[in-house]
Order: sequence, then structure tokens, then C-alpha cells
Amino acid sequence: MAFIIGAAGTAKNTGKTTTTSAILDELYRDNILIGLTSIGYDGEEVDNITGLPKPRLLLKKGSIVATAKKCLAAGSARYEILESTDIMTPLGRIMVIKITEDGLVVIAGPNKSSELRYILNTLTQKRNCKFIIVDGALNRIAPMVETDGIILATGAARNTNIEELVRETRAFYELFNLPEVSSEEKKNLHEQTKICLVQQDKGIIKTLEYGSLIDKKSADQIKQHIEEINTVYIPALLSENMLRELNHNIGGLWQNKMLVVRDPIKIVAGGNPENIINEINTLLFFGGKVKVLKKLPILAISVNPFYPRYRFEKNNYEAGFVNAEELFIKMKNAVPIPVVDVKRQGVNVLLSLIKAHI
Repeated sequence: MAFIIGAAGTAKNTGKTTTTSAILDELYRDNILIGLTSIGYDGEEVDNITGLPKPRLLLKKGSIVATAKKCLAAGSARYEILESTDIMTPLGRIMVIKITEDGLVVIAGPNKSSELRYILNTLTQKRNCKFIIVDGALNRIAPMVETDGIILATGAARNTNIEELVRETRAFYELFNLPEVSSEEKKNLHEQTKICLVQQDKGIIKTLEYGSLIDKKSADQIKQHIEEINTVYIPALLSENMLRELNHNIGGLWQNKMLVVRDPIKIVAGGNPENIINEINTLLFFGGKVKVLKKLPILAISVNPFYPRYRFEKNNYEAGFVNAEELFIKMKNAVPIPVVDVKRQGVNVLLSLIKAHI
């Protein structure tokens, strides 16, 4: 069975590409059939002449890649086209290719969950890939819910204040690792597209107008029915402000009730992660529970002490670094999952995690 991970950076220059490249280099030595795609593409490294993203990943012969047609000419690797899909992107149709000669490759993939699901099915079922990396970023992470989990790359480029960075990352960890509902609860809710109010014995007793909880009207409707229901299900975005509104209005009535959101991304996208965790903790304090329909765990965290430091006197940037050891130790102490500084420590910890699933 294939193992599919997402590689997501919290900001530019947090080391996601370095981490991905290091993982690939090691797995190639074991002759594991690797598949790669991405969610859209990072547009910051663009060729001034072609307007296309510059290639950043060196791929070996045999790798299977799903990327946009216009990107094929921008790399140096030779390839064989295996499939021309019906998925269209701003850079053209998504093509599934096999690398026939080592070289650099531009990876620009689909933008929607349904499209990524098709690509992943193709890579696993048709092409027999045993390990797949989906490249992404925090600001375009929604389709990552199709993966088995993510490696989160963060560091000083996100925030040079180590304490603040660690607190934020801990909040991300808690949100992405919220518990899943039972299979029975999942069966009753997974096809719902609008907010549902559920009573254990009677099922869905009310369906609201929208799928997202972003307006006071929906929050007020939930409050009106809270005493007669067991579960509030939100299939789309959960706004930080509306969760705060619910807690303020419902308070102790959360006792023995459950708030269910489709997946962690619908919560992460709703506001500041630390503030959202505070609101979730408030709900838990009142005796309620918060779960997700589909878990998307953060499997490991890579940290990067580098950041681009602006020099006002010269109007340019230079390499800046926070204390690497302090960053690593504080992050490691904050989360119960593997933490690695790839430049200093390599990727053995990540490889062990990956190989355990292949």
C-alpha cells in the first residue's frame, strides 16, 4: 500500500524544498518507486524570459510525476508521457510522466481536492508508486486532506522570535491532530454539505443555509437548538470569531455536546491557530468535544534557523540565522512528534517514519 505525505511550508525559505530533496535522495538509494505532484506551484522563482517557475527538484530515472504541460520544457530531465489528463491549470493540462534521464523538474499540479484525488489514484493504482510526495504550502493546503499526513516545514523565515514560532507550531500540531469521529458518525455526516444539527436518536433535525460558520445568523441558530441536539457538524470553514461567539453564547450548554468539522484545514483556515486553540480549550472546559470527520496529522516538523535579513543601508538581503540549537530543542520539547533540522542532522528520523509505512 502506498504512503502519501504532503510537504507544506509555513512561509517561503522555511526549508521545505531542502527537506523534500533530502528525503528523495535517500529513498532513491533503496530503489523505491516514487511519485510526485504538487498543489499548484510556488511562483516566486520565475524565469524572466519564459515566465515559468524555475526547476528546484532533481529527480532520478523512474520517478513518476504529475505536472502541468507548460512546465515540461522548463526542466532538464528527460521524460516519457504516460497520460494526458483532463485536469486543466493556468500552466496547461496536467500530464503524468516517467523520468527517463535524471534532471531538474518543475512540478505544478492540480488545485482542487477532487483533482488531486484523481492524480493520487493514478500514481498508486495505475503506476504502482509506493511513496508519494505532494508539494504544498500553508496558504494552499486545502487539497492536502487527500494525503496520509504532512511534514510541516517552519523556521525563522516565518518568525524570528523562537518562543512565538514554537507556540504557533504547537497550535498547528494540536489542530491538525484533532481526534476523528467514529466510523458510525462519519457514515452519517460525510455527504452533508451544509451545517447540520444532529440529535443522537433522531439524526439530523435541522440543516442550516450555509456550509461555513462565518456569520452570526448561523451561530444564533445553533444556540437556539443546542439543548435538543448532541452534535454540530460544520462541513466547511469554521471562523475563529464565530467559534468565540458560540462559546460566549452557549457556555456550559456545551456539556456532553460535540462540535465536528470536516477536516483540520477547515479550522486552520479560520483564523489565528493559537486563538482557535484557546477557543477549543474553552469549549472543552465547558464539557464539550471537538472532532474532525477526517484527520490530517502532522507527522513531523522540520525547522530551519535561516531567514533573509534586510539590510537598509544597502537595500538588499543577507543570510540571517536564529540560534539553531535553541530553535531545535524548544520545538522538540513542544511537540510529541519527530522534529528535525535537515541541514544539521539529516533526514534519518523522517526516513524511519516513512519506511515504517511503505
